[in-house]
Amino acid sequence: MSKLFDIHPLVVDKDIATTLGLNEAIILQQVHYWIEINKKHKRNCHKGRYWTYNTIEEWQEEFPFWSTSTVKRIFKRLRDRKIIIVDNFNTYQMDRTLWYTIDYEELEKIMEKSLDSKEDQNNTMKGSKEIVEDNQNDTMEESKKNPAIPETSTEITTEISNQSISQSIDKDENIKKERQIDRQTRPQQKKTNLDYETIIKRCELYAIDEKYRDAVAHAIKLLLLDIEKSKWIKIGYNYIPAGTVKKDINKLNFLTIEHAVNKFKEASKSIEIRNPIAYLKVCIYNSINEMAVDIDSKLRYERLID
Repeated sequence: MSKLFDIHPLVVDKDIATTLGLNEAIILQQVHYWIEINKKHKRNCHKGRYWTYNTIEEWQEEFPFWSTSTVKRIFKRLRDRKIIIVDNFNTYQMDRTLWYTIDYEELEKIMEKSLDSKEDQNNTMKGSKEIVEDNQNDTMEESKKNPAIPETSTEITTEISNQSISQSIDKDENIKKERQIDRQTRPQQKKTNLDYETIIKRCELYAIDEKYRDAVAHAIKLLLLDIEKSKWIKIGYNYIPAGTVKKDINKLNFLTIEHAVNKFKEASKSIEIRNPIAYLKVCIYNSINEMAVDIDSKLRYERLID
């Protein structure tokens, strides 16, 4: 859709921001960005639509200037307006991570209705530039009370810096309090600088067995969450310091993932795996340090046979 951009920086379209509200426009653009990434790689397609999945906590990490409860409220407003569609396509029933997509047809209808309304207003507006500016200022004051009220300002920039976003949010006293709480808890949330998307890209999951792609991605995500929340990480029957696991996770690549999937397949032939994701986490972590030893062992065995 022409109103949304296929690039990563936080940008918004001024018409969408005016019609839906600035916060809604920012989140909608980011959801669209991830949908386009999946569409480009031809993955996560269900019911004729492309989807992206995340927990609310993971969405909040993409918008650190908002609290988790604020992000949740913005998503709810978009869902209530039927612009965001939510579903669950996880491989395992116990996995409650939500999947998100955009109803572009519904968004188009809302935008067309808003533009028609704006044209009617413009046809009835007569007067000097000073009167227009006064009307714009009044509209901005009203938007503090309810961000979803359409604004008439035509000077909203399409690219918004984090600073300008923070300034607009600080005007809301309730959100101020939420941000103060976030600042107090944030040191616990930012224990690691591991970047999930960078790791996933390095692992080249598109090249592994398609049946395992989503499961592997989710297992890696759970490992990163474990590192953030705990000092000791349970790997199988062992507890390993989070710092050690963090260093090892940075070594993940396609070869270690492929090795882990093969280990999982071999194990599933001889034992009943009751918690596949947990077992896959163990395979992935162990493969980081096991792969070189396994290859060396195999080479030595083949030399003896020869």
